[in-house]
Amino acid sequence: MAYGWMGSGLEVDLTAGTVEKKSADPKLYESYLGGKGINIKLFWDRVSPEVEPFSPENLLIISAGLLTGTPAPAGNHGCISYKSPLTKFFASSSIGGFWPAELRHAGYDTVVFSGKSPRPVYLWINNDQAELRDAAHLWGKDTKETQSLIQKELKNDKVQVLCIGSAGENMNTAATIQHGSTHSASRGGPGAIMGDKNLKAVAVFGTKDVSIARPAEFMKFCDIIMEKSESLRNYYSKKTHRTGEFAQEFMNWGVFGNVDKMPADFEHIEARQTEFVSKYLVREPACYNCPFKCLATIAHPDVGPVTLKCTSWWSFMCASKLLDLDFSVRCLDMCFRYGLDHLSAANRIAFAIALYQNGILTKEDTDGLVLEYGNPEVAYALIEKMARREGIGDILADSVAEAARRIGKGAEKYAFHIKNLEIKFHSYFSPYFAFTTAIGDRADTNCAGTGSMTPEGISFGMPIHEYVQRGFSPFPDDWEKFLYVDYSVNYEGLAEVAYYGENLKTLTDLLGICWNPSGFWPFTAIKLDSMLGLLSSATGTDFDEAQAFKIAARVRGLIQAYNVRLGLRRKDDTVPEKFFQQEVVGYQKKKGLKKLDHDKFEEQLDKHYQMKGWNNDAIPTAETLDKLGLSYVRQDLEKRGIL
Repeated sequence: MAYGWMGSGLEVDLTAGTVEKKSADPKLYESYLGGKGINIKLFWDRVSPEVEPFSPENLLIISAGLLTGTPAPAGNHGCISYKSPLTKFFASSSIGGFWPAELRHAGYDTVVFSGKSPRPVYLWINNDQAELRDAAHLWGKDTKETQSLIQKELKNDKVQVLCIGSAGENMNTAATIQHGSTHSASRGGPGAIMGDKNLKAVAVFGTKDVSIARPAEFMKFCDIIMEKSESLRNYYSKKTHRTGEFAQEFMNWGVFGNVDKMPADFEHIEARQTEFVSKYLVREPACYNCPFKCLATIAHPDVGPVTLKCTSWWSFMCASKLLDLDFSVRCLDMCFRYGLDHLSAANRIAFAIALYQNGILTKEDTDGLVLEYGNPEVAYALIEKMARREGIGDILADSVAEAARRIGKGAEKYAFHIKNLEIKFHSYFSPYFAFTTAIGDRADTNCAGTGSMTPEGISFGMPIHEYVQRGFSPFPDDWEKFLYVDYSVNYEGLAEVAYYGENLKTLTDLLGICWNPSGFWPFTAIKLDSMLGLLSSATGTDFDEAQAFKIAARVRGLIQAYNVRLGLRRKDDTVPEKFFQQEVVGYQKKKGLKKLDHDKFEEQLDKHYQMKGWNNDAIPTAETLDKLGLSYVRQDLEKRGIL
């Protein structure tokens, strides 16, 4: 009997219209655990690097984490993998909520979609029964309507649904896969892959349990996590939702590539958000089996209930230089309904306004729309145009990098992206944010994050020794020295912090544990020892740090090798040149930030590659691949002349 894993997956051939249940090789689980690990191994075996993103041969793979659907607190995530139409590399989008756990309860770890349906369809999984159903009546519906209609059609409001909206149907490269009231697989364009495959939705309902090898021991580790949960829960609710203290920090950074400084009234964002939340906040929900309330549901009188989290509060206000929470909520609701990544969408709006303001775009290009900061109608119009690929929205729908190439006339200067993925509005003048973003396989901010940006940022007023003694540090006990380095201005130690962070975050992806309580936020509630305890007691096989991190390194090495075959190299592990060249202004200057130092950045990159066992061009060495059990990968790279 397999413990921890369900042991089965679904193979869905959309071209043939068939669904087949298959047993998985136990060695696959032992070597890759779950989630992103399973996905990259299947992808390597089945999708050649020559396959284009919008091709029937491109797979869409959904895998739950190993602890997803168990009693493990925050064990609720799944991973959706594909060749990205945005970055053109292998990509994975994480998703929480209730869908991944429901997939496990239906009896499956993985669903693999291949081919392309000749007509719109959705997949219905009901425990041991799975079938493709016609979705012609759903095509063109928004994501909220789609979920509701499917639940009514199946006569079961407990059914969990993944679906796309107009952005996915029109293959916008920022298209998301939405679930529930707020959850999404966002960055990299997974919704566009579903749209290309004519796959509107995936609905699942299950009533099975995940078998645990040593349940009493497993629950002890759950109790340890629960004891630490209150600090993180209260911290997140207060800082992000109720007082908006994070808002003041983030909004004042003002570095959405084209937005260097916020208007003076943004200093009042904290008071504005406190007032807004006191009027409209109705609840702080959470994902499946999670004690951390990182979501905020707003009962807005104009758009109805909208659930927000983290950067979704502020991205559109930053891009539009408009301090208006009503505007922000409406933009977010539009993005959710259309199935559009709010971060890429906001970045593309800022990009378009910058081009217009600098005379590169004119009214003739925008169908008469005057693109200006501070005007909410500009954002509303551009969101709709991007989702529907209408007018200027058709160009913006392909990314700022591709839009700049098509527009020309110096537009590249205003296109801020990393590996083609639009940047967030964090400050990349911070060595920590810049470095951990540059080296991440998702090309997304803080992929190697451990919450250790600064001593102030990690303990929030608590003495650091007390913070460590209470078990909130994401680092091992002997790494306390890293807590005293301000990585918003310093470089020394970045390689080590990022290396440990990558191991930790990769492991959370494999286990299906949410990033927030596992080191992304200051009060680390799920430390490595708890992860290892849950993993060992769930499977009945004891794992120590070295064994778990070797699996994490195997997954990272395999992802890197796959992308290396697509041309990924050291030159891609960087951030926009602006952050190395431009002098810092405003709030960032006040906080002591400076433009990035090329030499120091590259020095840490050399060290980081060395720690991973990669050469100086970001290619895993033959020796490293052999040590990780990836000799077949080494042979492939040698055959291609890469090694």
